[in-house]
Amino acid sequence: MMILLDAHVHIYSCFDLKVFFDSAFMNFKEEAVRAGHGNDFTAILILTDWSGNNWFQRLVDYSANERRKEYINIGTWTFRRTNENCSLYARRSQGEGLYVIAGQKIITAENLEVLALATNNIIKDGLSLGETILSIKENDAIPVIPWAVGKWMGRRGKVLSQLLQGTNEPEYFLCDNGNRPNFWSEPNHFEIAETKGIRILSGSDPLHFASEVERAGSFGIKISKSVNKKQPARDLKNILFDPSMEIERYGNLENPYRFFRNQLAMQILKRKWKGAY
Repeated sequence: MMILLDAHVHIYSCFDLKVFFDSAFMNFKEEAVRAGHGNDFTAILILTDWSGNNWFQRLVDYSANERRKEYINIGTWTFRRTNENCSLYARRSQGEGLYVIAGQKIITAENLEVLALATNNIIKDGLSLGETILSIKENDAIPVIPWAVGKWMGRRGKVLSQLLQGTNEPEYFLCDNGNRPNFWSEPNHFEIAETKGIRILSGSDPLHFASEVERAGSFGIKISKSVNKKQPARDLKNILFDPSMEIERYGNLENPYRFFRNQLAMQILKRKWKGAY
């Protein structure tokens, strides 16, 4: 059995949800086949929502309220609750499916991103990096610091380096990003983390464009393990924090054309958002 995990996923209103879930499953399936586990894998998406954009709760409502189905088109996908309040099982008509686990994106006082995985508790923005990690741990969630374009450079990069250098026992993770261009070398923070025993996850981190709807599941990690179907989030926490578990990253980094195109589009979109307020 193999776990395939995309640890950094967003859903946006411009996404066709049927295409999103179909594509995510097929991306996982293709990686499972490459790894020799085509019929023996567990796929997991972690939704990293933020304030005012709680797609995990929308999927919970969708699973519980038949009337909402006329407003959300997910084709033949159905959603069922587990024994946890932070996980769902999404099943398509062919009988295959994937787990959806709740998470949150948080912005620290230093303007660094931190993810709280496997929780639907709300953790406030604006705390320091260290305080944010502590708050995530107090909520029994998984603290993850994801790479993002420009976020690990300059002053913010120094803040992260200081945190890494001061870590004696691994209590959080770093996260690679499918938007990182293939012509850039790996961040030196990854090397520091590995010397400290801090593990590196991976996530596709889809951007806010309809063209990104097919990215989920294409960039992540694989682990030779299984999870309890009723408590996948609990098991995932135990697996990730077990130092004996081997974690392998998979997926392709972004090519130069898409990278520069997306960065230009993001700048235009940010200006539009700014001009709206």
